[in-house]
Amino acid sequence: MRCSTLSGMAAAAMAVAGPAWAQSTLTAAPGSGHPSIATTVSGSGFGNSEAVDLYLDTTDEELLVTSPTGTLKGSLTIPSSAQPGTHYITAIGRRSGDAAQYAFYVTTPWVEHGYGAAGLKWNPYENTINTGNVGTLGTQWDVTNPSFGGTPAVTSGRVIVGTEAGVQAYAASTGAVVWSSETSQAFYASPAVVGNVVYIGGSSPNFYALSATTGAQLWDTPIGGATISSAVVANGVVYFGCNDNKVYALQASTGTILWTYATGGVVEPSPAVVGGVVYIGSADDKLYALNAATGSLIWSYATGGAVESSPAVSNGVVYFGSDDAKVYAIRAKGPDTGSLLWSYTTGGAVFEDPAVANGTVLVGSLDKNMYALNARTGALQWDFATQGIVGTAAVANGVVYFSARDGSFYAANAVNGAVLASGQFGNTYLGGPVVSDGVVYVSQNFGDTFALTLDGGSGSARVPTPPPVPAALHPDLKLKVTR
Repeated sequence: MRCSTLSGMAAAAMAVAGPAWAQSTLTAAPGSGHPSIATTVSGSGFGNSEAVDLYLDTTDEELLVTSPTGTLKGSLTIPSSAQPGTHYITAIGRRSGDAAQYAFYVTTPWVEHGYGAAGLKWNPYENTINTGNVGTLGTQWDVTNPSFGGTPAVTSGRVIVGTEAGVQAYAASTGAVVWSSETSQAFYASPAVVGNVVYIGGSSPNFYALSATTGAQLWDTPIGGATISSAVVANGVVYFGCNDNKVYALQASTGTILWTYATGGVVEPSPAVVGGVVYIGSADDKLYALNAATGSLIWSYATGGAVESSPAVSNGVVYFGSDDAKVYAIRAKGPDTGSLLWSYTTGGAVFEDPAVANGTVLVGSLDKNMYALNARTGALQWDFATQGIVGTAAVANGVVYFSARDGSFYAANAVNGAVLASGQFGNTYLGGPVVSDGVVYVSQNFGDTFALTLDGGSGSARVPTPPPVPAALHPDLKLKVTR
């Protein structure tokens, strides 16, 4: 892998107005989001009851009609191909020529350990790096920090990691330190960032909420032990496990403990939260399904070893590994809830987390192999042998990224396991990678955090596109009015 430079993310979405057409206004809600998201566009100051073309950049996407008072409201779906960065929504009246613009920011953040509350470790919106160009990945930047190899959280132009000396935030564009917080203790867990708040537990018997902008402490809650489990935030509640053998649920806004559930062992994995159920493993050899609102036990499933692997939930099935060398698929809904769908035996303990994408379960084992299993049947689709214990995988746009504990890093075709790119980061453990806005981020254990981008880094140096001039845009006369 080669080295180069990454440009910064664009500023937050903002309204844009030109002097010749400032009488019209346009807004969008949400004002930023991932490709394929639908945003509601609202405007005023247009001609009464006139047709208005709605463009994204230079493409006419929708035809709307204003109200009798010249107001405008409609939905625009951001194309799945829209690249990360600023894109311009332009509304132009066909009769009056009145026009207004809004700058919409396209982004594919990775905000929690498992990408989202289901723990799939799959970014379904990544559209920059693919199987055809991933071979040009290079190191854009790396920063030395005493990280524990956790998963970074990437959002709003920041990369946030837990380290041996507190929580640190780096500029996604350069790796420059933006802030450091709680520097007197170690943080083994990966951060979760929701609503501009960082949630994370550390080596002290406390759980923290920090400002994602400044790192300032918003609240801390005393708990019964240190926390290795990475938190999941769902419906205003923070869920995580603790070394005091308990699962915790805290109110996200205040840190108030809503409930706890005692297992028979240390709870190190991150939970998955889907459909009002918290799924989490314990060193007592069990996976638990708990009521997310009350903490009451719904069911548990006993394995032959400690469950250190974080679960992933997809299509009504919960997937996880166990130290008994097996990967498990347990029914999460239906009349047979809590029963075994299938298990697959590897050659070593499975304490890393599975990734689930497009009907495939991807998981590493202590036997130094990465396995790809059919999510429905457990049948082996492919496997790949490395020279070290295989870490947690991440999937995006047909590529699976994973590392081995000999310091090797791989990008492989998720369908057939063919290696598309590989690199060496030294003889040390790398944590679970994440993919956001066309950049792969990965942290070493007691080492560096790296940002990998296309073309040795130059592929991410996007030149900002100027807003289109409304007079240069041409309507698509084949469009039908959207009502």
